Amino acid sequence: SNTGGQSSKATPLGSVAKFAQKGKRTQKKDLGGLLMTYKGVYVASCAMGANYSQCVKALQEAEEHDGPSVVICYAPCIEHRTKTGLSNMGNDMKAAVECGYWPLYRYDPNRVKLGEPPFQLDY
Repeated sequence: SNTGGQSSKATPLGSVAKFAQKGKRTQKKDLGGLLMTYKGVYVASCAMGANYSQCVKALQEAEEHDGPSVVICYAPCIEHRTKTGLSNMGNDMKAAVECGYWPLYRYDPNRVKLGEPPFQLDY
């Protein structure tokens, strides 16, 4: 993660940051997608302000998983220059999920043993 003032591999294409004022010129890496290619890794994407229950469930499943677990959380900061301010970050998270920018999902490789698909799109 970074402070929002820098550009990283997780920064979306075209984003302007304090230390990357010309905009990001490459695609954002799909960290969750990359991690799902490894055997036995639990992966989840959540945004607490968008769906509190899904976030708690993802964290519980990650903790219970026997093996590596990664939970990627959407957590905007003041450096993202949100128009609503920090007091309304939950609404910003909800908007990011609703417009498709930030998908909510859980990937549990142990579900295959139960005959169930490992990937669950929660929103």
